[in-house]
Amino acid sequence: MTEENRNTEEIITEEAVGEDTAAEDTFSQEMPEETGLEEAGEEETGEKMSEEEMDGEEEYAPAAKKGNIFITIFKYIIKIFGYSCLFLLPFLSYYLFEYVTGNLENIPAFMAFLNVCWIYVLYLALTGIAGTTRISVPVVSIALLLISFAETFVVDFRDRPIMIWDVLAVRTAMTVSGNYVFDISDKMIQAAKAVIGANIFLWFFPVHAKHLKMKLVLRGFCIGTAAAFVFGFYNAVVPIHQLGINMWSVNETYNSCGYILSTALSFQYVVKKPPVEYSHSKLETIYEELLSEDEENLYQSNEILSHKAETQPVNLICIMNESLSDLRVVGDFSTNQEYLPFINSLTKNTVKGNLCMPVFGSMTSNSEFEFLTGDSVAMLPSNSIAYQFNVQPNTWSMVSTVRAQGYRAVAMHPYPGENWNRKTCYANMGFDEFLDWDFFEGSEQLRYYTSDQGDFEKVIQAVEEKEDPQDKLFIFNVTMQNHGGYEGTFDEFDQTVWLTGDMEGKYPKADQYLSLVKRSDDAFAYLLDYFSHSDEPTMIVMFGDHQPSVEDEFFDEIYGTPSSEVPVKDRLMWYETPFVIWTNYDQPSKDMGKLGAVYLSSYVLKLAGLDMPLYNQFLLNMSQTYPVLHFLGFYDKEGNYQSWSEAESEDNPNRKQVLDYETMAYDHSIDNYKDSTLFTVREKHDDTEE
Repeated sequence: MTEENRNTEEIITEEAVGEDTAAEDTFSQEMPEETGLEEAGEEETGEKMSEEEMDGEEEYAPAAKKGNIFITIFKYIIKIFGYSCLFLLPFLSYYLFEYVTGNLENIPAFMAFLNVCWIYVLYLALTGIAGTTRISVPVVSIALLLISFAETFVVDFRDRPIMIWDVLAVRTAMTVSGNYVFDISDKMIQAAKAVIGANIFLWFFPVHAKHLKMKLVLRGFCIGTAAAFVFGFYNAVVPIHQLGINMWSVNETYNSCGYILSTALSFQYVVKKPPVEYSHSKLETIYEELLSEDEENLYQSNEILSHKAETQPVNLICIMNESLSDLRVVGDFSTNQEYLPFINSLTKNTVKGNLCMPVFGSMTSNSEFEFLTGDSVAMLPSNSIAYQFNVQPNTWSMVSTVRAQGYRAVAMHPYPGENWNRKTCYANMGFDEFLDWDFFEGSEQLRYYTSDQGDFEKVIQAVEEKEDPQDKLFIFNVTMQNHGGYEGTFDEFDQTVWLTGDMEGKYPKADQYLSLVKRSDDAFAYLLDYFSHSDEPTMIVMFGDHQPSVEDEFFDEIYGTPSSEVPVKDRLMWYETPFVIWTNYDQPSKDMGKLGAVYLSSYVLKLAGLDMPLYNQFLLNMSQTYPVLHFLGFYDKEGNYQSWSEAESEDNPNRKQVLDYETMAYDHSIDNYKDSTLFTVREKHDDTEE
């Protein structure tokens, strides 16, 4: 080969190489730089060769070209394999997620397909933002792995999946997470190994663009494809297949549809639409109607509501007791001793019954929201946390009502004030002071928390520290003793109550919980004994915020039917907790049976002889029609059940009352427009003028 020919061949080769390089710049696949023959050839460029060397090169060239072809083919095979693995990664992520949660076998093929599509959306969206799979692949895959771990733990502890609203309550969850036992399962370990292995392998097969133009193309393709699927999903797939969350049994939806798909479906419920016939003019009409009602005639048939209180309490103490409940409302069982003997024995100057709470096992703040405002969480976006969005500055509630009548309002809670956004919400409601866990320093501890005994001693201290014994004081106290995490043994806690008969030793969480409830009962006896000897007129209200998350099998056994087979109308039993309204002065005594949590504060105001807003007056009247207003539906005096849609239908003779409630509750908690005339106490001179 002559030098001229050799130079010509080098030019052609360089041009070909340049063309190959430009072609690969679009979506480059990074490989180790080649060495060996090509590098040696480059070093010889421009050097004069001997005839023997040129003859040897001519003989070697075909073999080198043949070798390069095989190397190139091998490269492309590896690339295709790598890209194929990258394409299949969402399938792996879906499989590992539901493998960890244990729902893999429960999810039909179509639902599994939609889960995978949504995981593709996550990978595509982050790839479009980051511009490379070297960021999107590890971030999304590891995030999904960690969420699957968290979902497994949360369902185990509180029997409820993680939902989009829970992101806003991470701080609260972290403060109590150390009090639970986290068992890392073999499935979790295997899934973690698979994710780590996949990330290491796919690191060598990244998709990215080198030049600005191609970066824009890549990002546009990824984000555009993801956006197109999201649009088609909500506007075509969801309505055609009638996909949605079963709000009566959220777990069933997540188990049968898969976590990622169920989370995507839950975004439909983020925005709460105004109720039927809602308008500001309707609020004005409701106001005029309530203003013209004769309160005395409304309550003639109700022994409690018709009572005219002759004494106003100087101390109005309301206690929301963590997880306090009598589980026999679900089904009968035997124990070695009674666990609520004192509360069950109360009859004198005592109004009591079962309060129907909006939550089970967790979401404590929604229970206090219903009590303090009278607004059902059914009026909020489904499964949302009221304290994160719906308690804005100057929110009217029981707090503003008692403060308008001379009470100093104090909130108490022996845990961090930031939990459930309480510090902000209590200020927005108008509490004069919030005493959180610093105030309880040195109090008796039980397991991980301040005991009810220690808590109630601090309540007494707050009363005793008043400047004048006749100063009016309203206390809203949220306890912690019975909080979940019913495992382990403790030096300061003795197991005094346990299940007997066939259940003995079978449900250790239930045993520990029942022993804690007995300690709450003892502490409440101490509190009432103290104030029974006090000269200051005192009303004490106590209720449980929700039932505990003990063994699911325990609930199934005492009811006699698996939870999944219980009809919606019968599920109210899981939301019942005891309530007590006690005074150290004369008042009527009655067992009221079941009562919706939204009504309790109105009954307290009525029994305390305090003026109340028209909204509370309406609630008292509605409680005579529907003693239980709950997110599950409505229950009348005979216990007949109506779903919300049935209660709103034209066939319901009480439809107007239901729609009026929805209108006022929506205005109170959601609408930016607030009608103060319905939610504030009217001044006395207004009545005389009218």
